[in-house]
Amino acid sequence: MTAADMDYEIKLDIFQGPLDLLLHLIEKNEIDIYNIPIALITEKYLDYLHTIQLLNLEIVGDFLVMAATLMQIKAKMLLPQINMMDENLEEEDPRLELAQKLIEYKKIKEASISLQALEGHQLRIYTRTGGEFADLKVAPEGDPLKNLSIWDLMEAFKVVLDSLEVKPIAAVPKEDVSVRQRMTEIMDLVTKEGQVLFKVVFKDLSSKLALITCFLAVLELIRLGKISAFQNAIFGEITLSLVTV
Repeated sequence: MTAADMDYEIKLDIFQGPLDLLLHLIEKNEIDIYNIPIALITEKYLDYLHTIQLLNLEIVGDFLVMAATLMQIKAKMLLPQINMMDENLEEEDPRLELAQKLIEYKKIKEASISLQALEGHQLRIYTRTGGEFADLKVAPEGDPLKNLSIWDLMEAFKVVLDSLEVKPIAAVPKEDVSVRQRMTEIMDLVTKEGQVLFKVVFKDLSSKLALITCFLAVLELIRLGKISAFQNAIFGEITLSLVTV
Protein backbone atom coordinates (compact mmCIF):
# COMPACT_ATOMS: atom_id res chain seq x y z
CA MET A 1 0.00 0.00 0.00
CA THR A 2 1.14 3.54 -0.72
CA ALA A 3 1.00 6.41 1.74
CA ALA A 4 -2.12 7.65 -0.03
CA ASP A 5 -3.86 4.36 0.56
CA MET A 6 -3.18 4.48 4.29
CA ASP A 7 -4.63 7.96 4.95
CA TYR A 8 -7.96 6.40 5.90
CA GLU A 9 -7.94 4.11 8.91
CA ILE A 10 -10.12 1.06 8.26
CA LYS A 11 -11.47 -1.04 11.08
CA LEU A 12 -12.79 -4.18 9.42
CA ASP A 13 -14.78 -5.63 12.30
CA ILE A 14 -16.98 -7.48 9.78
CA PHE A 15 -14.22 -10.09 9.64
CA GLN A 16 -15.10 -12.70 12.25
CA GLY A 17 -11.88 -14.72 12.35
CA PRO A 18 -10.47 -18.08 11.23
CA LEU A 19 -13.16 -20.23 12.87
CA ASP A 20 -15.81 -18.30 10.97
CA LEU A 21 -13.97 -18.94 7.70
CA LEU A 22 -13.63 -22.66 8.46
CA LEU A 23 -17.32 -22.90 9.33
CA HIS A 24 -18.17 -21.12 6.07
CA LEU A 25 -16.07 -23.60 4.07
CA ILE A 26 -17.61 -26.58 5.87
CA GLU A 27 -21.18 -25.38 5.35
CA LYS A 28 -20.61 -24.31 1.75
CA ASN A 29 -19.10 -27.67 0.82
CA GLU A 30 -21.71 -29.59 2.89
CA ILE A 31 -19.04 -31.33 4.99
CA ASP A 32 -19.63 -33.39 8.13
CA ILE A 33 -18.03 -31.35 10.90
CA TYR A 34 -16.89 -34.60 12.61
CA ASN A 35 -15.30 -35.94 9.44
CA ILE A 36 -13.52 -32.97 7.89
CA PRO A 37 -11.50 -33.78 4.75
CA ILE A 38 -8.54 -31.88 6.14
CA ALA A 39 -6.52 -31.79 2.90
CA LEU A 40 -9.42 -30.21 0.97
CA ILE A 41 -10.30 -27.71 3.70
CA THR A 42 -6.65 -26.74 4.17
CA GLU A 43 -6.28 -26.07 0.45
CA LYS A 44 -9.41 -23.89 0.33
CA TYR A 45 -8.45 -22.12 3.57
CA LEU A 46 -4.97 -21.26 2.24
CA ASP A 47 -6.60 -19.90 -0.89
CA TYR A 48 -8.60 -17.41 1.21
CA LEU A 49 -5.54 -16.69 3.36
CA HIS A 50 -3.61 -15.58 0.29
CA THR A 51 -6.30 -12.99 -0.46
CA ILE A 52 -6.39 -11.84 3.18
CA GLN A 53 -2.61 -11.34 3.08
CA LEU A 54 -2.95 -9.23 -0.07
CA LEU A 55 -5.32 -6.93 1.82
CA ASN A 56 -2.64 -6.42 4.49
CA LEU A 57 -5.14 -6.66 7.35
CA GLU A 58 -4.09 -6.59 11.00
CA ILE A 59 -6.08 -9.76 11.65
CA VAL A 60 -3.90 -11.86 9.33
CA GLY A 61 -1.89 -13.20 12.32
CA ASP A 62 -4.89 -15.13 13.66
CA PHE A 63 -5.47 -16.70 10.26
CA LEU A 64 -1.80 -17.71 10.00
CA VAL A 65 -2.03 -19.47 13.36
CA MET A 66 -5.05 -21.47 12.15
CA ALA A 67 -3.22 -22.28 8.91
CA ALA A 68 -0.37 -23.74 10.96
CA THR A 69 -2.89 -25.76 12.98
CA LEU A 70 -4.48 -27.17 9.82
CA MET A 71 -1.08 -28.09 8.41
CA GLN A 72 -0.18 -29.82 11.69
CA ILE A 73 -3.43 -31.84 11.65
CA LYS A 74 -2.85 -32.72 8.01
CA ALA A 75 0.67 -33.94 8.81
CA LYS A 76 -0.59 -36.09 11.71
CA MET A 77 -3.20 -37.72 9.50
CA LEU A 78 -0.56 -38.61 6.92
CA LEU A 79 1.56 -40.43 9.50
CA PRO A 80 0.97 -44.19 10.00
CA GLN A 81 -1.22 -44.81 13.05
CA ILE A 82 0.94 -47.15 15.16
CA ASN A 83 0.49 -47.81 18.86
CA MET A 84 3.27 -49.97 20.26
CA MET A 85 1.70 -50.31 23.74
CA ASP A 86 -1.78 -51.55 22.86
CA GLU A 87 -2.90 -52.58 19.39
CA ASN A 88 -6.56 -52.37 20.43
CA LEU A 89 -6.27 -48.79 21.67
CA GLU A 90 -7.38 -46.33 19.00
CA GLU A 91 -5.52 -43.04 18.74
CA GLU A 92 -7.59 -39.88 19.08
CA ASP A 93 -8.58 -38.30 15.79
CA PRO A 94 -6.37 -35.18 15.41
CA ARG A 95 -9.41 -33.36 13.95
CA LEU A 96 -11.52 -33.84 17.09
CA GLU A 97 -10.35 -30.75 18.99
CA LEU A 98 -10.90 -28.56 15.93
CA ALA A 99 -14.38 -30.03 15.41
CA GLN A 100 -15.30 -29.29 19.03
CA LYS A 101 -14.13 -25.68 18.67
CA LEU A 102 -16.16 -25.29 15.49
CA ILE A 103 -19.30 -26.70 17.11
CA GLU A 104 -18.92 -24.36 20.09
CA TYR A 105 -18.32 -21.40 17.78
CA LYS A 106 -21.37 -22.33 15.69
CA LYS A 107 -23.57 -22.36 18.81
CA ILE A 108 -22.31 -18.93 19.87
CA LYS A 109 -22.76 -17.54 16.37
CA GLU A 110 -26.32 -18.85 16.07
CA ALA A 111 -27.16 -17.43 19.51
CA SER A 112 -25.72 -14.07 18.45
CA ILE A 113 -27.79 -14.04 15.27
CA SER A 114 -30.95 -14.86 17.28
CA LEU A 115 -30.23 -12.04 19.73
CA GLN A 116 -29.63 -9.59 16.88
CA ALA A 117 -32.92 -10.60 15.27
CA LEU A 118 -34.71 -10.11 18.61
CA GLU A 119 -33.07 -6.72 19.05
CA GLY A 120 -34.18 -5.68 15.55
CA HIS A 121 -37.73 -6.78 16.34
CA GLN A 122 -37.79 -4.84 19.61
CA LEU A 123 -36.53 -1.68 17.90
CA ARG A 124 -39.59 -1.81 15.67
CA ILE A 125 -41.96 -1.78 18.64
CA TYR A 126 -42.77 1.74 19.78
CA THR A 127 -44.37 2.47 23.14
CA ARG A 128 -46.65 5.43 23.61
CA THR A 129 -44.92 8.34 25.28
CA GLY A 130 -45.74 11.87 26.36
CA GLY A 131 -44.34 15.09 25.06
CA GLU A 132 -42.46 15.24 21.79
CA PHE A 133 -41.73 11.49 21.45
CA ALA A 134 -38.16 12.01 22.59
CA ASP A 135 -37.51 8.27 22.88
CA LEU A 136 -38.65 7.45 19.35
CA LYS A 137 -35.84 5.94 17.31
CA VAL A 138 -35.65 4.84 13.70
CA ALA A 139 -35.09 1.11 13.36
CA PRO A 140 -31.81 0.18 11.66
CA GLU A 141 -31.79 -1.04 8.08
CA GLY A 142 -30.60 -4.47 9.17
CA ASP A 143 -27.73 -6.69 8.09
CA PRO A 144 -25.76 -4.86 5.36
CA LEU A 145 -24.60 -8.23 4.03
CA LYS A 146 -28.16 -9.61 4.05
CA ASN A 147 -27.97 -13.19 2.73
CA LEU A 148 -24.21 -13.01 2.18
CA SER A 149 -21.13 -13.45 4.35
CA ILE A 150 -17.84 -11.58 4.22
CA TRP A 151 -16.36 -14.76 2.73
CA ASP A 152 -18.78 -14.61 -0.22
CA LEU A 153 -17.47 -11.12 -0.91
CA MET A 154 -13.89 -12.34 -0.57
CA GLU A 155 -14.56 -15.11 -3.06
CA ALA A 156 -16.12 -12.67 -5.53
CA PHE A 157 -13.13 -10.37 -5.11
CA LYS A 158 -10.74 -13.25 -5.78
CA VAL A 159 -12.56 -13.89 -9.08
CA VAL A 160 -11.96 -10.23 -9.98
CA LEU A 161 -8.28 -10.53 -9.01
CA ASP A 162 -7.81 -13.71 -11.03
CA SER A 163 -9.38 -12.08 -14.08
CA LEU A 164 -6.88 -9.21 -14.00
CA GLU A 165 -4.80 -9.26 -17.14
CA VAL A 166 -1.07 -9.24 -16.49
CA LYS A 167 0.41 -6.31 -18.39
CA PRO A 168 4.00 -5.11 -18.86
CA ILE A 169 5.00 -2.71 -16.07
CA ALA A 170 5.55 0.14 -18.56
CA ALA A 171 2.03 -0.33 -19.94
CA VAL A 172 0.28 -0.06 -16.56
CA PRO A 173 -0.78 3.52 -15.72
CA LYS A 174 -0.11 4.77 -12.20
CA GLU A 175 -3.26 4.56 -10.07
CA ASP A 176 -2.46 6.37 -6.84
CA VAL A 177 -6.02 6.54 -5.49
CA SER A 178 -6.68 6.31 -1.76
CA VAL A 179 -9.37 4.24 -0.07
CA ARG A 180 -11.18 7.46 0.89
CA GLN A 181 -11.25 8.64 -2.74
CA ARG A 182 -12.44 5.25 -3.93
CA MET A 183 -15.22 5.27 -1.33
CA THR A 184 -16.45 8.59 -2.72
CA GLU A 185 -16.41 7.24 -6.28
CA ILE A 186 -18.33 4.10 -5.29
CA MET A 187 -20.92 6.11 -3.35
CA ASP A 188 -21.41 8.42 -6.34
CA LEU A 189 -21.91 5.42 -8.61
CA VAL A 190 -24.33 3.56 -6.31
CA THR A 191 -26.26 6.76 -5.55
CA LYS A 192 -26.65 7.44 -9.25
CA GLU A 193 -27.63 3.90 -10.25
CA GLY A 194 -29.41 2.74 -7.08
CA GLN A 195 -27.93 -0.73 -7.52
CA VAL A 196 -24.73 -1.89 -9.22
CA LEU A 197 -23.14 -5.28 -9.69
CA PHE A 198 -20.17 -5.93 -7.39
CA LYS A 199 -17.83 -6.52 -10.32
CA VAL A 200 -18.80 -3.23 -11.97
CA VAL A 201 -17.05 -1.11 -9.31
CA PHE A 202 -13.76 -2.74 -10.37
CA LYS A 203 -14.30 -1.94 -14.06
CA ASP A 204 -11.33 -0.34 -15.83
CA LEU A 205 -8.96 -0.87 -12.87
CA SER A 206 -5.73 -2.24 -14.28
CA SER A 207 -3.51 -2.98 -11.29
CA LYS A 208 -3.66 -5.28 -8.28
CA LEU A 209 -3.15 -2.33 -5.93
CA ALA A 210 -6.11 -0.48 -7.45
CA LEU A 211 -8.33 -3.58 -7.07
CA ILE A 212 -7.31 -4.06 -3.43
CA THR A 213 -7.92 -0.38 -2.64
CA CYS A 214 -11.35 -0.59 -4.26
CA PHE A 215 -12.29 -3.75 -2.34
CA LEU A 216 -11.26 -2.16 0.96
CA ALA A 217 -13.44 0.82 0.07
CA VAL A 218 -16.42 -1.47 -0.55
CA LEU A 219 -15.89 -3.23 2.80
CA GLU A 220 -15.64 0.05 4.66
CA LEU A 221 -18.84 1.40 3.06
CA ILE A 222 -20.63 -1.80 4.07
CA ARG A 223 -19.28 -1.54 7.62
CA LEU A 224 -20.42 2.08 7.86
CA GLY A 225 -23.91 1.09 6.68
CA LYS A 226 -23.71 3.25 3.54
CA ILE A 227 -24.25 0.37 1.11
CA SER A 228 -25.47 -3.21 1.38
CA ALA A 229 -24.61 -6.36 -0.56
CA PHE A 230 -26.92 -9.20 -1.57
CA GLN A 231 -27.53 -12.03 -4.04
CA ASN A 232 -30.87 -12.62 -5.75
CA ALA A 233 -30.05 -16.32 -6.11
CA ILE A 234 -27.53 -18.79 -4.69
CA PHE A 235 -24.21 -18.45 -6.54
CA GLY A 236 -25.71 -15.48 -8.40
CA GLU A 237 -24.14 -12.10 -9.06
CA ILE A 238 -23.48 -9.98 -5.98
CA THR A 239 -25.24 -6.62 -6.08
CA LEU A 240 -24.42 -3.47 -4.13
CA SER A 241 -27.25 -1.12 -3.24
CA LEU A 242 -27.65 2.18 -1.44
CA VAL A 243 -28.81 1.97 2.17
CA THR A 244 -31.68 4.35 2.83
CA VAL A 245 -32.76 5.37 6.33
